[in-house]
Amino acid sequence: MATPVLDLSRTFARLGSPAQNGIDRVERAYLREVIEQEGWGIIKTIRGFLMFEPDRLKRLPEYFDRKDLDGADQQSTIRAIASSRSSDISIRKIMWRMPNGLAYINVGQTNLNPQTMRAMMEMPDHSKIIMVHDTIPVDHPELIGEVARAKYVERLTTTINFANHIIAPSDDVAERIQRRMMGTGHRVPILVAPLGVDEVEPPEVKFPSAKPYFVALGTIEPRKNHAFLLDIWERMHSKMDEAKIPELRIIGARGPKNEELFRRLDSSPYIGRTIFELGPLPDDEMRLEMAGATGLLFPSYAEGYGLPAFEAVSLGLPVISTPLDPIETYLGDTIMYAPENDMYQWFRAIRELASEGYAEHAARRRKLREFRLPTWFKHFARVFDLIH
Repeated sequence: MATPVLDLSRTFARLGSPAQNGIDRVERAYLREVIEQEGWGIIKTIRGFLMFEPDRLKRLPEYFDRKDLDGADQQSTIRAIASSRSSDISIRKIMWRMPNGLAYINVGQTNLNPQTMRAMMEMPDHSKIIMVHDTIPVDHPELIGEVARAKYVERLTTTINFANHIIAPSDDVAERIQRRMMGTGHRVPILVAPLGVDEVEPPEVKFPSAKPYFVALGTIEPRKNHAFLLDIWERMHSKMDEAKIPELRIIGARGPKNEELFRRLDSSPYIGRTIFELGPLPDDEMRLEMAGATGLLFPSYAEGYGLPAFEAVSLGLPVISTPLDPIETYLGDTIMYAPENDMYQWFRAIRELASEGYAEHAARRRKLREFRLPTWFKHFARVFDLIH
């Protein structure tokens, strides 16, 4: 078996962030698995590269999770425990300590550049395995800023030109990558491996909300379609007694290219009454909000996988989602669907969940908890079969 070498540049760069997003969670899951596989790790920093042999890699989760240090102090500590450091921007300075027959794994969409890829090619019997989470920036450029789209195209081009294997979280993403490879002269094998969800027990809600509430989870960016949810709540206020309107709790950081929505959030008369912007929350607080919620609202225009919907189901939380291919494929009829921007269908589904009695709602949650979701065990069995 080749030795896995996991690129952790993304996690390092985001130390100090108040909450993990979907890609962060995937990289952390890979870290746990690579530690189990006695693998190695590398990190690109502004000063150069850090390399971690198996005994040092095992110490990283502890330092990644430190709450008593800010991001800069966490980074300094991690630099100190690295097996080898390079002050040069080239990875070649530390490659001599890496094992032959390595399998470089990048799932964080960071440090994907021709320089790193070419350096890896100098290692005997190497392979490069890269995950492409979605192709949204090229399929929906209107939802993405120009700078972000240009960076994505550069990363995707590097992946197609240099990867030995590409991992896709869904058939839909795999098919879109295949189309992007046409005419490039490269035909990289693509492995479809659905993402797992961390298995945790739903936290106990000691102080239930006096009113039903729904959560919207994810970065506040155009493709997540938060504006549509604000439209629904504004319509509720024009048609219903406020005492009967459920709450909308928005969890996630403000993202790029969404200034109009931010102006609406900042000026809405319903903020603090029936609409609450909670910002990015640590995992324990996020799960507590989800445990007490009536449902997750997921009106996204496009997803490579749609991890929040899977996390909600794992906690027994009902979901209303747009009928996106990956979600329909893996969650089927366990959740509710409504067409994007169809206010009547969404309002009806929200009202149905909000009006459920305790026993009916509890039975729905139990059924969701029993649903067999894709697992990290099966995901890693597929991925690591590539390097055996």
